[in-house]
Amino acid sequence: MRRNSNSSHGFTLIEMSISAAIGLALITAAAQLYSKALTVSMVTSQRAQLQQDFRAATNLLQRDISMAGAGALGQQGLANNAVGLPNTGIKPVYPCSLTTCNYINGAPVAYPSSGTPLMYSIIPGPSFGITVNAAAGPTDIITIVSADVNLQLNCYTASIDNTGTVVTFTLPAVLPSTCVLPPGVAAPADINNAVVGLQKGDMVMFGTNAVGVVTSITSCGVGCAVVSFAASDPGHINQPGIPGSTGNLAQFVSTTVPTPASTPIPVAAVRVLVVTYYLDISPSDGVTPRLMRIQNGQLPAPVAENVVYLKFTYDVIQNGTVTTNQASLPPGTSPNMITKVNIAHMSMRSQGRDNWSRSTLSKYGGFEGLDFQTSIAARNLTSLQEYPISAGSN
Repeated sequence: MRRNSNSSHGFTLIEMSISAAIGLALITAAAQLYSKALTVSMVTSQRAQLQQDFRAATNLLQRDISMAGAGALGQQGLANNAVGLPNTGIKPVYPCSLTTCNYINGAPVAYPSSGTPLMYSIIPGPSFGITVNAAAGPTDIITIVSADVNLQLNCYTASIDNTGTVVTFTLPAVLPSTCVLPPGVAAPADINNAVVGLQKGDMVMFGTNAVGVVTSITSCGVGCAVVSFAASDPGHINQPGIPGSTGNLAQFVSTTVPTPASTPIPVAAVRVLVVTYYLDISPSDGVTPRLMRIQNGQLPAPVAENVVYLKFTYDVIQNGTVTTNQASLPPGTSPNMITKVNIAHMSMRSQGRDNWSRSTLSKYGGFEGLDFQTSIAARNLTSLQEYPISAGSN
């Protein structure tokens, strides 16, 4: 009998080598495609996040600068277009929260002075900020002052007591002619409103030549508040114990005719917003630079991370001619001559997302970066400087 045997044959070594080579080529190609897709995705994500953060930061910065002098310093006929601050005792400093003023390089900043410290609508701070890049040098800071449009404090009657430290605000039955309300608004916001009302740390300008920092508030009913301006603010704006000093509330108290405590002294008032922009390093990692914004006595708030450079220049009216200077104001000029702020350089780099490390970012193309440059006209100051109001004109 004859038997047929079926034999099965495996792959030869050559076939196995060819298959492995083809498989390796396919895996390598897939890995390269994945790597390129990952790089594109990372770059796209960085750019999108960078542009979003950059747009938000620049929009806020431009809005604040454009409002410089609005309703506060630029429109009230002030000498030098500025408010004089206390010139005796401890010199006032900024920017301050309720507890400290040491936010710019760990130290406070002095107000510009011509014998008397002055609060201008725009206060330049060339090279006052931190140095993020040694090759680029120190960064700038800038401070902008304007009137607050959310609380019509000039609609209230303000009466200061004879100590120069306590002011009572009441809403009169008949609003004064200086009270201008937005269209469709029948009454000003309540001074005790939790959102837009007076807060501790707020700055209030009295008349045209004094500023006080709110240290405490007590409600005395609807549309009524008793506000203290005690000598305890860290910026040393309140100096009621020095009546001979300029810029404080004590000047409204008569020094020749004694005023009984029961006879309050009327004075006009408006809340001002004093906003400072500067760079610092995030305390969370000790590395990331941030653009910070501090307003009046509030705590500083981060506007955007990874802002690595900030520089400003200024256009000023000097002898009828607009001039600029890259480092600081031109000789012979002062902040009251500023008409335009130029953001000369605002540089921002992208930030890592999720679990991306710096080495991974470097591997996939590094950080993305943007540099922003623009000019912002301070509308109120531009109008004031280019079309000055002569004495006796209407």
